[in-house]
Amino acid sequence: MYGIIRSYKYDKADGAEIARVVREGFAPMVEAQEGFVEYHWIDSGDGEGASMAIFTTKEVADESTFLAGGFVQPRQERAARHRG
Repeated sequence: MYGIIRSYKYDKADGAEIARVVREGFAPMVEAQEGFVEYHWIDSGDGEGASMAIFTTKEVADESTFLAGGFVQPRQERAARHRG
């Protein structure tokens, strides 16, 4: 088994929306990967969160990192434009 833990910082007011987007958008993408075992999102309530995913192979775990980058980056860019 191979695990990936990722940590994130965000405006704590956005925590519920981020959890919804993760649950409805990112989690299904990860869960669809062959070799997926388990995924969890944790929101600290203070503007920090973490995800933990477990896979059967290193290759699938590495692919999930690529998926996460492709999912998170455009959303961060959009959020920065809205703040700016």
